[in-house]
Amino acid sequence: MLTGIFTDKKSVPRIYLFLGTENFLMIKLFPDKIFRLQIITVIFFSIVYSLLSLVNHYNFRTYAYDLGLMNNALRDYAHFRFNNCTLIQPELKNYLSVHFEIFIMLLSPFCYIFGTYTLLVFQIIAVLFGGFGIYKYIREISSNEKISFLAQLHFYFFYGIFSALSFDFHNNVLGAMFVPWFFYFFHLKKWKWAALFFIFQISTKENMPLWMVFVCAGISLLYWKDKTQRLVSIFYCLSSIIYFVFVVKFVMPALANQQESYGQIRDSYTAVGSSLSEIITTFFTKPIYIVKLLFLNHAGNPFGDYCKMETYLFCLLSGGILFFIRPQFFIMLVPIFAQKMFHNDYLKWGIGAHYSIEFAPICTLGAFYVITKLQNEKWKIYTATVITSLALAMTIRSFDQSITYFDRDSHRIYKEWHYKRNYDVAEAHRALKLIPDEAKVSAQSPFVSHLSFRDYIYQFPFINNAEYVIFSYADYTYPLSKESFEVQITMLMSSDKWEKVYDKNQMVILKKKSGFGVESFER
Repeated sequence: MLTGIFTDKKSVPRIYLFLGTENFLMIKLFPDKIFRLQIITVIFFSIVYSLLSLVNHYNFRTYAYDLGLMNNALRDYAHFRFNNCTLIQPELKNYLSVHFEIFIMLLSPFCYIFGTYTLLVFQIIAVLFGGFGIYKYIREISSNEKISFLAQLHFYFFYGIFSALSFDFHNNVLGAMFVPWFFYFFHLKKWKWAALFFIFQISTKENMPLWMVFVCAGISLLYWKDKTQRLVSIFYCLSSIIYFVFVVKFVMPALANQQESYGQIRDSYTAVGSSLSEIITTFFTKPIYIVKLLFLNHAGNPFGDYCKMETYLFCLLSGGILFFIRPQFFIMLVPIFAQKMFHNDYLKWGIGAHYSIEFAPICTLGAFYVITKLQNEKWKIYTATVITSLALAMTIRSFDQSITYFDRDSHRIYKEWHYKRNYDVAEAHRALKLIPDEAKVSAQSPFVSHLSFRDYIYQFPFINNAEYVIFSYADYTYPLSKESFEVQITMLMSSDKWEKVYDKNQMVILKKKSGFGVESFER
């Protein structure tokens, strides 16, 4: 091994290692300015994202749905078994029959290291990793380090990333982060690596292959002139369709208790149909109605007014406006707009939670793809800077002024109340340690994700065979109204089946008295 100091064209000394003789490998130990900026940027955003996500978990701003569900599944996968989830009631269900999310099985061993924070940690890592994939792809098609770095910044600034990280863990966040790497290896024609990231992407959630149908359709049009890339992209389109139909029509119903059809379509999109075939029929027979539905408040809830328009505005100003020059990227977002705007729940229409995460890679890739095709180098830098600044501005805007409902305290890491609650959080964590690790527990939603590494965990007010019940007067009462919550608490406190083991800090832990035992209930 040899070490050498060399000077590049700009007279900047760098130190290299040379390994081997004729075909040596040169490794840069002290990288150039852009790479140093990347390191600083990744460190900065890892801190910001951790303050956003991990602090929320510590402060009991993560919930039974969805981090509690995922943690419970993660623990079962770490024990090499399927998750028959006690959190899904009134009957036990194999979680894969509700959401076919198998990628997290690969992450399950890490629960022994990071505990209930495991999925949140990997969600942050995935976002940082996705941003680096953005950088690699844009650099490959532009050969411009500055524009590539601005693309990475644009991605990290994107409003959909902040809203997703502020609300629990969701597998579609991981799926979205694999898309830039699929782009990168597809462009390089490194088919084995492209296939690997394609498999990763579609295995994160059952709706991801449907999205990939449109992503690959858009890619085929971008690379249409290259016969090999055109044929490969069409192959991926067909593979995605086959996998989606196979999972949704056959695998998930087979795992369900009564072989129920895919519930996410059956129960959530009644405006366009209650089955996949009905939805497809509506699209072809009522095109004008479908277009109107993209803009109308079909839920009838006044809080849903203008939520759809807010999403369109944020998407356009965060890079989507450049899609008019390359409409192939619009094609890639067709299923994302559809799954948002046709949903029965108006909260899905807006910019909140994890429902905008898929916009992040496509808006960044599309905007900067267009920028790389500009002829004037100065205009490239100027446009890239403006688009990146707009992305940051829209994210800042979303923190304080948004039509969509936001839990402000979970978002605003620059505010004092993000780091505290109206009760002693540290004391609440100490109280939870009073509960044995293997005990059967019914807990209020904010406590479930911290207690879900056990065989039996229920979301209060569902108690079943629980040995302990945990609730707080100072926290969210979901799924109950405050009035219903108070009724349930009164009934529990007046029952002779339970005894208090903890009652302070506006938090109560009840234990079932030994004389009453527990109901028989097999998981």
